[in-house]
Amino acid sequence: MRHKVIGGGAIAFTLIVALTPVRAQNANPEGKAADVLAAARKAIGNNKLDALKTFSLQAAMQRNLGTMQMQADVEMFLELPDKYVRTDVSSGMMNMTTSTGFNGDKPILPAGARAMPGGGMMITMGGPPGATAHDAPKPTAEELEQMNKASLRNYRQDISRLMLGWFGGVHPSLKAHYAYAGEAESPDGKADVIDVKDEDGFAARLFIDQVSHLPLMVTYKGRQGRVITGGRMPTGPAPTEEERKKTQDDLKTQMAQPAQLVEFSYFFEDWREADGINFPHKIRRASAGETNEEWTINKIKVNPKIDAKKFATEGK
Repeated sequence: MRHKVIGGGAIAFTLIVALTPVRAQNANPEGKAADVLAAARKAIGNNKLDALKTFSLQAAMQRNLGTMQMQADVEMFLELPDKYVRTDVSSGMMNMTTSTGFNGDKPILPAGARAMPGGGMMITMGGPPGATAHDAPKPTAEELEQMNKASLRNYRQDISRLMLGWFGGVHPSLKAHYAYAGEAESPDGKADVIDVKDEDGFAARLFIDQVSHLPLMVTYKGRQGRVITGGRMPTGPAPTEEERKKTQDDLKTQMAQPAQLVEFSYFFEDWREADGINFPHKIRRASAGETNEEWTINKIKVNPKIDAKKFATEGK
């Protein structure tokens, strides 16, 4: 089962699959799922994967944000059972460094960012000369607590989708249930399909190749990312009261617009041995049928020693 790359500038994926219902003999979808996942974990790393406690990754990523194209160096650190951080050093039209993740029950948010309802974040840019990020409407303490909880849930779900494709299982902070959903078929072969859900709104489908037993794809529904603009660090005269009010009104209007719910797909390719396990060295993410991220994995480490400062929740 391969995806076909078509188009010129923006790359699109086409993957034709026919999902057949679970056959009558698979009366125990949880048991069937456990068998499929056990075979996948054996193909990925077997005993070494069972002993995984820490993990790090370095990658080069290309991303499309609307009409903007960005490049970033990505670094991830994972320490089970409750620590994760991802740092993106972006270049191109936007030069910035952002770190996101969690340390226990505290989210790691980028400096200058503000949590938003639904688990997203806002980083303000642009606007009238002299306007600042502080022009954004400030949430109450109760709203801030709820937003941080949403961000924590969002980051746990983000890393879980990737871990499904890397290791055949979600992050342990998600109390997920796995059930066999059926068989997907394309001109390139067949895949077993696993439905993964928890009681806090996480839902994804994992496609595992029936021959290699390696993950092929993870699909899920989510909110389309948005770029919200308005406000920048002072570079000229202080804004007038009228300019400041306009900036605040623009931000409120943009934040009030609901993000569109679309289908996302992660594709996991170019599986090669690295530090004792099989790992996909190419990862692509598509939303609404169009690619918005392409990853090239440069290095992974299994059970490295990780500096505790990597997971600091302040000063990121």
